[in-house]
Amino acid sequence: MLAQRAPASPNTPWVPTRELFGGKPAPLYRHEAELPEDRPYTLGELIDIAEANNPSTHAAWERARVAAASVGIAKSELYPTVIAAAAGRAFLSPPLLYKTFVLQDIGAFETALKLDYTLVDFGARRDEITAAKARLLASNLTFNNEHLVLIQQVSAAYYNLLNATGLREAAEVNLRDARAVEDAVRDRKANGLATLPDVLEARAATAKADYELQSTRGAEQTAFGDLATVLTATPTKPFKVQGLKDLQIPEALDQSVDEAIETAYKTRPDLLADIERVRVADAEVKYARSAYFPKLEFDGSKGWLRAWGQQEKFNGTYGKTYTYDARLGLTWTVFDGFKRESRLAKAKAERAAAEEEVREKEDKIADHVWGDYANAVTALHERQAATSLLNASGESYSAAVESYKDGVRNILDVLSAERDLAHARATDVTARTQVLQSFMNLAFRTGDLLVQHPKGNHP
Repeated sequence: MLAQRAPASPNTPWVPTRELFGGKPAPLYRHEAELPEDRPYTLGELIDIAEANNPSTHAAWERARVAAASVGIAKSELYPTVIAAAAGRAFLSPPLLYKTFVLQDIGAFETALKLDYTLVDFGARRDEITAAKARLLASNLTFNNEHLVLIQQVSAAYYNLLNATGLREAAEVNLRDARAVEDAVRDRKANGLATLPDVLEARAATAKADYELQSTRGAEQTAFGDLATVLTATPTKPFKVQGLKDLQIPEALDQSVDEAIETAYKTRPDLLADIERVRVADAEVKYARSAYFPKLEFDGSKGWLRAWGQQEKFNGTYGKTYTYDARLGLTWTVFDGFKRESRLAKAKAERAAAEEEVREKEDKIADHVWGDYANAVTALHERQAATSLLNASGESYSAAVESYKDGVRNILDVLSAERDLAHARATDVTARTQVLQSFMNLAFRTGDLLVQHPKGNHP
């Protein structure tokens, strides 16, 4: 790898040389989910696909495995450490004997078992294990929260696509109605029953309906791309999803707002993870206090030594013997430059900060649940009103068209009724998807969405 230098000037971007990356493009860790276009996918199946392919949940899983390994590392401190060692050595040295250096040639081979064990540390290891277990639980809960967020993202993207598709379908019906009205006006003009301005008004209404259709098609494509991105699929390869007409729209809430808030306090994985971090901080405070106490340790070794040696002017000889070494040590730090005091103060501050974060999270959860509960109630009422609006607008449009054919109403009345019907169709689609969206948002805020989402191939 060639050496790098800092940018030459703050005024222009740094331009790397081609040789810096070895002349090859940077590696891309790409992965795309495959969704064959042979059938429509339900929301549950889409969630399954996202959970199997989205990197956010996989990264959270790996972090949980790191935390699990950390528990094992902390527990290992409870056991002695045993090391088997074997070493060989050869040396030629001239030790000084009286007034003469005597040359000695020695070769030695030694094997030994060494044992180190902390006998007493006044709970330091246990506190470390407690902290590691709490971190693991927090990591597992964070992993669940990643799934909760992913399920919410897939559901929101799915409902947005259903809304966009419904608006596009409504726009297609509106365009067909506008063309039918325009054809009817042309026929009446041919029979002398309509004027040129009537034809122009009808043509303008058709052009407007066509424009709105093109707009809804673009919005549908954008919504499809958003859903494909959450699934880690490519938006260039189309796939089908279950339509809005195949879904059951909820008609009432099954819990009060107080019950929803209490449920959130008990089930929200991100809140529970923050609570576990408070427990981690508690263990860290205890661990910092343990540094004030002494530590009793034992270490020893037992081995076997075999050596060959030759002294200058004498024959060589072999020797062997068993060896051992044992030590029992009590260490107590008397003064360390106030390091222990600073570490304890830091642990206490982190514990207080973690507790305040829990309190803040609880306040936000209550506010979010309250807001989404109100949105769900509003969506139910809007759904009822949208249904009535659609029925009334349909009847008004039909009556206006019939009256126009009978010569009782003019073309402006028909076009006005047509606009009202088009608006009512769009409102009905949005109201239905808004109920689904608001109920999903409420389940997300309470944490129920993690277990109550639609099931796919892996319930």
